[in-house]
Amino acid sequence: MNSLNKLLCCLLAAISLGTTALRAKSEDPTIKINPSSCVIVVPAKKTAVIDYAVEELQFHLKLITGCDVPVVKRPQAGQFPIGVGLLPPNVKTSLEVEEGRWVVTPKGIFLYGRDAVNKKALRGGGTARDIAMASKTQAGTLYAVYEFLENALGVHWIEPGLAGITYTPQKVLVLPVSEGQWVPQLVQRHMRTAYKEDLRDRALKEGEVPKDMQFSAKEFEARQLDERVWQKRMRMGSSLDFTYGHAFRKWWAKYGATHPEYFALGKNGKRGPASEKLADRVKMCVSNPALVKQVVKDHYAAGGGLVINACENDSRNFCRCPDCQALDVLLPGEENLDVEDRMLTDRYVHFTNAVLREARAHYDPKARVVFYAYSRYNQPPRRERLDDGVITFLLPNLSETLPEMEAYVRGWKNANATDVYMRTNALCQDTGLPLGFEQHMFGHYQLVNHYLNMKGTDYDTCWGFWPISGMTNYIMARGFYRPERSFADWENEYCGTYGNARDDVKAYQQYWQQIWNDRVMPNLDRITDLTPGMKLLRNKMANLAGLMYREEDFDQTDALLQKALSRDLTASERARVQTLVLANEHSRVTYRATKANGVGSTASAEEKKQTTQALYDFRRQHRLDLNMHWELLFYLENAYADNAGFERLLGTEPARMRAERLREEESVREVRTGNEQPFWIAVNQSTK
Repeated sequence: MNSLNKLLCCLLAAISLGTTALRAKSEDPTIKINPSSCVIVVPAKKTAVIDYAVEELQFHLKLITGCDVPVVKRPQAGQFPIGVGLLPPNVKTSLEVEEGRWVVTPKGIFLYGRDAVNKKALRGGGTARDIAMASKTQAGTLYAVYEFLENALGVHWIEPGLAGITYTPQKVLVLPVSEGQWVPQLVQRHMRTAYKEDLRDRALKEGEVPKDMQFSAKEFEARQLDERVWQKRMRMGSSLDFTYGHAFRKWWAKYGATHPEYFALGKNGKRGPASEKLADRVKMCVSNPALVKQVVKDHYAAGGGLVINACENDSRNFCRCPDCQALDVLLPGEENLDVEDRMLTDRYVHFTNAVLREARAHYDPKARVVFYAYSRYNQPPRRERLDDGVITFLLPNLSETLPEMEAYVRGWKNANATDVYMRTNALCQDTGLPLGFEQHMFGHYQLVNHYLNMKGTDYDTCWGFWPISGMTNYIMARGFYRPERSFADWENEYCGTYGNARDDVKAYQQYWQQIWNDRVMPNLDRITDLTPGMKLLRNKMANLAGLMYREEDFDQTDALLQKALSRDLTASERARVQTLVLANEHSRVTYRATKANGVGSTASAEEKKQTTQALYDFRRQHRLDLNMHWELLFYLENAYADNAGFERLLGTEPARMRAERLREEESVREVRTGNEQPFWIAVNQSTK
């Protein structure tokens, strides 16, 4: 630190000879800075985090002021220094993990934090940006830059890409003498990305995405980078030192032949996956002590760390052996339920505790174990309690009402869930039409944070439909950043980026909240009854557009946006409102196509074709005008029984998907009359 202090003393001496930073009157402690006089100073020994922090600072200062701010070794007389990775003189302090701090003084600005580069990323090479954004890199100095940009200069990032950066151009920087810091409350802040190669490969392979709606390699790479950069600007990151997820995906290949007793006993009386295609989703015989020992042995043999991953695989086909069933707790009236329909949490908590006890008894007394509360073992246990040392990842259903969600988190609290992460699939419910589910989703998040010792988040997946559900993505990301703040705070912040149109945009966003609050949640039983054979809520909703929406919804929301356009707006604010107008028209055309083509529709063949063609034409015309992940949108629509009609229009529907759609059509015809009451009309839930 001595060399740094010498540098800073020289720096301050240079400033005293003549600086363009002028202290305002004492009653108004602000300074005025000519941006052309600004220079950036970095320590002699700097990291990739500092290098990228400098890049981000230069980029945003160029946007705001039009000036290129250089990096210099020592500031000269008349230059205003911005220290990146440098502490203010005579400041000695310890920093929390990932902490970032910023200080604005009349003699200079200091942006610094606690950095720790991921060694694996460093060995792999790559740019400073790649290393700074790598998982498990602590980027406190980068976060300090973002804190300064946001709190001192008013920058916000409402969506990925250049168009998502909101700021006020400034010829002279007028800054209060101030300081701030950010220490993450959550050790992991994560939202799974849309622009992933494996997800894209699946979409292109299975989704029958039209060629003219596919991204070029260059386009995809650019969007992927935009998404990653946006997440970092929102302070997403992690200091976790363990891995988790479905733990047994390769176990059938590894142990199926030699230890079939490790695996679930199926309906067919055999142990193993339902089919070889589902080998990566095979379930385990969690009552088997030998499985417990093997899990622990394998973990330590592989050089695993403190935390053991014991999360069951995805999907169904749970074990039916007597020992596993003996671990289940059945309430009166549940005796005849099939295993697939039971609440299985007690068997999985018992298994998780057994893994923890085995590890602590024979390997490491400080061992810990990860548990997924998921699928049929999502609800709190009825008999078992989690041992101290279990890390719980909760996957609550978005369809839970707030009172139900409160009971859910209280139940897990009573079950000793003391180290909790929110690993929900809530964002996956996005259908590509406006759902207005952000307030409800945020309410779930707040309840978990209020009642449980929430350590982090892992939300799966932000589909990338930014003009439609961008506010949802923004508000949830901001909640990860500062969990103590309210939904109203983040809603106002988002809408505030539209300037004088803030109230109109807020009214527009709140209009769509009635879809979720007034049309989906009160009608969950009807939604299930009207879509027999469909498992996922998003699939059900995607095929009920004609009951969930009406043409007037788009008339009323368009009127709100036209009112917004009548306001006195900056060019960038007006452009963002115009994007909402275009997105709302896309939603209208999507509604028409999905209403006509959804399972159970009584529309004529000609109407189905015309509405889908109109939607296809619109998307091709505006492919570059809307920040939509078109490939995933087509993929999901096709997966939702071709609910927008594209596979039928283009003749690309696979035989397997067609057979499945026709089965669903037949099931739906058995329960619908064609005169179903729309969801915007109140229905007595006791008489359906």
